Amino acid sequence: MTYFGFILIAIGFLIQNESVNIFYTFTNTYILMIGEWCLGLGRTIINNLPLIFMIYLVCKKANSGVPIALALIGYFSFMITTAIFAPQALSTYAYANSSGINTISPISGISKYPLETGMIGSFIVAYITRYSFIRSRHRTAHSVLGFLHKDSAALIYNVVFCIIAGMGISYIFPFIYTGLSSLVTYISKDLSDPYRLAIYGVFDRVLSILGLGNFIRYPFWFTAMGGSYQSLSGQAIVGDVNIWNLTKDSITTYRGAGRFITPYYAINMFIIPALYLGIYSSISGRQEKVKYAMPIALGIILSVVAGNPLPLEMILVFTSPVLLLAYLIVVGAVFAYMSFAEIYLGSNIAANASPITALPGNFPDFIINLRSVIHYDSLLKIVLIGLIAGAVIYLFARLYYRTLTFNLINSNRDAMIVDQTVEALGGYDNVESVGSGFFRVNFNLFNNENASIEKLQALGVNTITETKTGIAIEFGSSSYIISKMVRNVLKEFDR
Repeated sequence: MTYFGFILIAIGFLIQNESVNIFYTFTNTYILMIGEWCLGLGRTIINNLPLIFMIYLVCKKANSGVPIALALIGYFSFMITTAIFAPQALSTYAYANSSGINTISPISGISKYPLETGMIGSFIVAYITRYSFIRSRHRTAHSVLGFLHKDSAALIYNVVFCIIAGMGISYIFPFIYTGLSSLVTYISKDLSDPYRLAIYGVFDRVLSILGLGNFIRYPFWFTAMGGSYQSLSGQAIVGDVNIWNLTKDSITTYRGAGRFITPYYAINMFIIPALYLGIYSSISGRQEKVKYAMPIALGIILSVVAGNPLPLEMILVFTSPVLLLAYLIVVGAVFAYMSFAEIYLGSNIAANASPITALPGNFPDFIINLRSVIHYDSLLKIVLIGLIAGAVIYLFARLYYRTLTFNLINSNRDAMIVDQTVEALGGYDNVESVGSGFFRVNFNLFNNENASIEKLQALGVNTITETKTGIAIEFGSSSYIISKMVRNVLKEFDR
C-alpha cells in the first residue's frame, strides 16, 4: 500500500513538477486531471497509513469483518479522547489537523483536534481491538456483559479500553512532544554543526517510519528553526525550503540553503538502490531472481524518480532491524559529512507542501540544477558521496544476509531449526533442491505428500505456501543462509 501510494504521487509529480516540465510540458486537460487525481489519491493513502495499517493488523488473523468495524470505532474513540483530554497549547504539528476528526469545546467554542500519534496510536488501537474481540469470545453467561451478544460486548470492551488508552496517551504524549521540541531547538541552535545535522537525519527517518515525520520536518523546512533570510525588498523569509526557493539562483547571497534536503539526493539515488540490490543478492533461486527482478527495478526507479525511502524502510522494520540500524548510521554520517563539507542543494518543494508526502532529493530536481554552474561542485560531490555510501550499505547488506542474519536472530538454534524443518518436509531424502527467494526458502520436493504442514506450523513458521514443485516457507532475512545450509547438507548426501 505504501508503494502504491508513492507510485501515484510519483506519476502526479512527473506530470506537474516544474523541474520535469523544463524537458516536456503536459497541456492536455485530461492528462493534467490524471496527474491531479494521482497526487490526491497518493497523498491521501500516505497520510492515512497509520489508519490503514491498523486495519491490516486487526484483520490479519481474524476470519471475520467484525474486528474491522470495532477497530474503526475504537480509533475514533481514541482520537476524540485525545482531542478532549490533551492540552491544546502544543505546536500545531502535534495535532492531526488533517484527519477530519475534531470536537468543539462547549466552554470556549474552539475546535479541538486529536494528537498526532502516527503508527504508535494505530498499534495501540489494533491490539486493544484484538484483545477485546478475543475476550468477548471467551466470556461466560455470568460475566459482566454476559447478557449481550458477543459482538456487542466486544464493541463495549473496545470503546472503554480505547478511551482509557486515549486518556493515558493524552497525558504521556505531551512529554514526548516536549522532548522532541527540545531536540528541534537544540539542532536549530547551530545549523552548521555536523553532529546536529546527523541527529536530524536519523530522527527524521525514525519519525517518518512512525508516521510522525511532520514534527521534525515542518519546523526546519518552513519556520525560523531552519534559518531566516531578508530579501532585497525587505521581506523576511524563514525555513530552509523557502530560503532555497528564493536564493537557489544566487547562492552567494545565502550560504546554507538546502542543508536539510541535500543528503536525500544521496539517499534516494544511491543508498536506497544499493539496499535493493543487497536484498536482491540474497535471492539464490534462478526462478526467484527472474520473478523479483522487475519489482526490484521498479523500487529503484521509484526511489530515484520519486525520492522517498519510506517503502523500503518499512520493509526493513519488519524483516531486517539490524540492517535498518546500519542504514540509519549511514544516513546520519551522510548528513554530518555534507554539513561539514558545506554541500548544499535544495529541492523543488512548494511552500504549502505537506512534509509527509513531499519528495525531497529526486533525480529530476538533481538534473535541473545542471542549468546553473554555481551548483556543479555540489552536484559532483553528491554523486561521489552517494556512490561511497551506497557501496558501504550494499556490502553490509550482502554480509548481513549471507553471514550475519541467522546467527544474530536465532543464536545457537540455527542447525536445530534447519534439521527440524527438513524433517517436517520428509527428511533430506525428500528434498530435491533448495533456493532462497524474497525472504523465503523454496524447497523442491520429490513427493509433497511426505511433508507435514502440521509439524511446520508447530515450529512457528509464519507463512507456508505449496508450489508446483514443493513448499515455500517464509524465514525472513535468514532465508539465504538457511537455503545455503540445506544445500551443503544435500551435497554431503550426494557424496
